[in-house]
Amino acid sequence: MDWIKKRKTTERLVLVALFSTLTWIGAYLRIELIPPLPFTLQNFMVIVAGILLGPRDGALSQLLYLLLGLVGIPVFSQGGGLSYLLRPGFGFILGFVGAAAVVGGLSRLLRKINFWACFGLALTGMAVIYLIALPYLYLLNNLVLAAPVGFGHLALAMVPFFLGDLIKVVVIAGLLPPLWARLQQF
Repeated sequence: MDWIKKRKTTERLVLVALFSTLTWIGAYLRIELIPPLPFTLQNFMVIVAGILLGPRDGALSQLLYLLLGLVGIPVFSQGGGLSYLLRPGFGFILGFVGAAAVVGGLSRLLRKINFWACFGLALTGMAVIYLIALPYLYLLNNLVLAAPVGFGHLALAMVPFFLGDLIKVVVIAGLLPPLWARLQQF
């Protein structure tokens, strides 16, 4: 039986709040390897939330994170508020909800969580984030901000982020299998 399914409703709500908070903390754990491009740990926390909490609770943790930011609590890497809807990075935040749901759903299909399974899950989660973020960024630039840019150019501009995210994928794949095994004992 899956460890999260054994939890009471209150425990699950606490875990949802915890992973929402971890995503918030991840927004402020930033490394600027290539200024001004910050590498944050938000998407790291999103993928872990999806794998550990499952599709419903993982997505709920990220939806909570998104709503906290939109009501003005500075949980996003550059603050919060409704004006964040017009920021280029908001598409990534929208992608967090989808990624947690997809990764959570796929993780439930696996019989065993090992390095390669986690690698595939994390890579899929990162892909979902970009599949939501890039069209959002494209539409925002071309329709709202009146700063036309080609979709190919946007994808190319993401290459430095892809490299950082690949490192996160490897770290997730290394950390999660022993954590998952340990959680199954509770």
